[in-house]
Amino acid sequence: MAGGESGSVVVEGKPDESLLIEAIDYTGSIQMPPDGKLSDREIEVLKKWVALGVPWPVEASPSASGMRNPGSITEQDRQFWSFRPIQEPELPTVRKADWPRQPLDRFVLNRLEAEGLEPTTEVDRRTYIRRLSLDLIGLPPTESEITSFLNDESIDSYEQLVDRLLNSPQYGERWSRHWLDISRYGEDQAHTFQARRYPSGFRYRDWVIDAFNRDLPIDQFLMQQIAADLLPSEDRKQHLSALGYFALGPVYYADAGCAPKAKADEYDDRIDTLTRGILGLTVSCARCHDHKFDPISMQDYYALAGVFSSTDYVEEPLVPPEVVKAYNDGQSAIKQAEQRLKEGETEASRQVGESLAPKVADYLLVAWKVQNQRRIDPNYPTKRAIEGTDLQEFLVDRWLQGLSGDLLRGNSVFKEWFEIAASGQARTDLSSDPAYEESIRRVADEVQRNLENAIQVRRDAEQALKRQLAADAESSSPEEAKKNEKGKKLSLPDNVSKLLNVLVDNANAPLALPKDRIEPFLSDDTKQSLAALRKAVEEQKKAAPAKYDVVHTLTEGKPSNQKIHLRGNVSELGEEVPRRFLEVLSTSNDALFEQGSGRLELAKAITSRQNPLTARVFVNRVWQHHFGRGIVSTPSNFGLLGVPPTHPELLDSLSSRFMNSGWSLKQLHREIVLSATYRLASTSIPTNVEQDPDNRLLWRMNRRRLDIESWRDSVLLVAGQLNMSVGGPSGNLADKNNRRRTLYAAISRHELNPVLRLFDFPDPNLTSERRSFTTVPMQQLFVLNSDFMVDQSRAMAARLEKSGLTDVESQVEQLYRWSFGRVPAVNELKLGVDFLNRDPSEDGTPTEVKLSRLEQYCQALLSTNEFFFVD
Repeated sequence: MAGGESGSVVVEGKPDESLLIEAIDYTGSIQMPPDGKLSDREIEVLKKWVALGVPWPVEASPSASGMRNPGSITEQDRQFWSFRPIQEPELPTVRKADWPRQPLDRFVLNRLEAEGLEPTTEVDRRTYIRRLSLDLIGLPPTESEITSFLNDESIDSYEQLVDRLLNSPQYGERWSRHWLDISRYGEDQAHTFQARRYPSGFRYRDWVIDAFNRDLPIDQFLMQQIAADLLPSEDRKQHLSALGYFALGPVYYADAGCAPKAKADEYDDRIDTLTRGILGLTVSCARCHDHKFDPISMQDYYALAGVFSSTDYVEEPLVPPEVVKAYNDGQSAIKQAEQRLKEGETEASRQVGESLAPKVADYLLVAWKVQNQRRIDPNYPTKRAIEGTDLQEFLVDRWLQGLSGDLLRGNSVFKEWFEIAASGQARTDLSSDPAYEESIRRVADEVQRNLENAIQVRRDAEQALKRQLAADAESSSPEEAKKNEKGKKLSLPDNVSKLLNVLVDNANAPLALPKDRIEPFLSDDTKQSLAALRKAVEEQKKAAPAKYDVVHTLTEGKPSNQKIHLRGNVSELGEEVPRRFLEVLSTSNDALFEQGSGRLELAKAITSRQNPLTARVFVNRVWQHHFGRGIVSTPSNFGLLGVPPTHPELLDSLSSRFMNSGWSLKQLHREIVLSATYRLASTSIPTNVEQDPDNRLLWRMNRRRLDIESWRDSVLLVAGQLNMSVGGPSGNLADKNNRRRTLYAAISRHELNPVLRLFDFPDPNLTSERRSFTTVPMQQLFVLNSDFMVDQSRAMAARLEKSGLTDVESQVEQLYRWSFGRVPAVNELKLGVDFLNRDPSEDGTPTEVKLSRLEQYCQALLSTNEFFFVD
């Protein structure tokens, strides 16, 4: 009804004047649907509808398609489940009262009982510790840890295990990676030719690790990532790393007039990362139009864009000002020394070019002959033309290049040259014609005389200027003399400066020799002078302090509002939108941001207890990582197109207690992993499968495949190779000596490490709500053939040999305990013993196989599904 870019879509009561009817009739430039015309009956129905005045039921808003009508936020919008305030529901009653271990269990069991389903059995302790360890620290339990837990008969053995893992430094490493997926952590750029790199990007990663390890309240965790620079702090610089959430984001290609769009794309990335990552809303959909489904307007979008357009990226030093000054002074000294060297080389190159002026006519004549010879023989070599002369081949080639281009052709001195050179038939060699050669020699001599005169004119002008400056220096103060020196420039006649430019000064001029070619032409004094200048550059580089540590962060820019980009076009601007929070989450439309950029006010609005989304979204993400699926299975979309929660009261109950606990993530973990729901086995119940095949109601634990980080780290741990050091600069995952946790691999947006890409690592250009898990042949080929797997198999075998076990059965049992935390079954033991005892020649094993029998067996164990999956 509002119409579009082409005008009104319908004219009520007049089908023949309606664009809609024209489009479906295929009589105009717009034909809809584009894939094929509607049937005659369907067209008649629509024509009649328009003729009747386009009747539309008043109660049908939003429409049956789910799309919203444009306009202000309504009370109906605010009553959508995710926008309603979080309530702490009463714990439901359950028939199986002895089953729940935590409050959350009552909600799960109540739903199961309502559907007539039974939870499966409780998992055994050995499986539980492996599940918990991989969940909380991303590493399998060691043999001693398993034994200790199995033998612990204390009443709080489970609680002690959970607390030990939560207090481990590896806990922050594991859970930081989940958040880094959301914050689209990367250490370089992919959308620009001159990529901004983030060599200190690891400081943000380490800040996240530390925040989780010390159980920083999540409201503070989020607030610092939005506005750490604006929060009071005793150690401000320490917290600036938190702003890497935005500061490490993508930067887009901004050359060739693309800067406005590049900036708009950068703001869009920040809005998307903020709103999908923290609020679970697809606000970026409102960049070009009001959100089609959720109560988010273009005004909402550009209100947030104004916050980020009022914010600047900065690299903040982590050292005292005097250290920064020393570094800057050192760099300035290097640049000055390099500038002196550049000037010296330029002057030396010019002197060499000028020194070649007496040979210009000879070079021109030879170049003309080569050009003529190549009319007949395109491969005629230059060196043949200079046999018996002292001319340089590379200089002849430079003249040939200059004569074939536009640089010399545009100078009046060469007008006659090109007229003579162009005469005659195109495929006729005129180099042996005495008349032509005489004409060319005459013109070449004239070019040489003109050049030599121009050189002398410049030398005389330079000497005159030098005398004038010396006189000024004697008659004025040093400041005035310096000012006069800057104001006076060498003045040459136009024809002189143009000729010198095309023959000597221009980088493409025939006599402007490259720096690597001038050495043989230099005098000993000039050589010594240049050597001294080069030595000075190197000395300054050695003396200069190393670059100080910085943090990639944000700072306040000039506060400014954004104008709406009509249809998302940066060149078509609409009304200006004041900076504020999303209207549907605000208590008043008048709550505009007035403090600088508005980031601090934005951070407070997002982490307010009155905001119903932040706690729900975060709790749901934690639940997802423990159970493989969130209570809301679309963790970054709590809008109309997202999937509603399977247990809405459970989500609110957890969210309420989460906030009441002081936003403690570790306390949330404790309630979840100590619950009866988490302690369910992954075994199946046929009747449950029939009714709930996807286990949406949580009657069992979901079996899950390890992500690349947990899998690679587990391989290293079992092989006895894992470096457990925490924090620090990122390393190259392709380095075979890199044995650190995969978390510490350098993450490139431009070229993601192939192993990470192969095993479904998310795109670091975008905020990622969950990992996808593919099964492709290349993954198994990596397991079978990669140097990494071969090296770890050898290391695991060497570890076994160091253990002193010589009995084959004992060796197999030990390998199983390391790999799976259990002893092998009878058939598994027999299979392993038979394999290790068998002569390789008996089963046709190729003699060129580089792995020993034991090493092959270790590789087989590391390649099993049991190692890849967690129950």
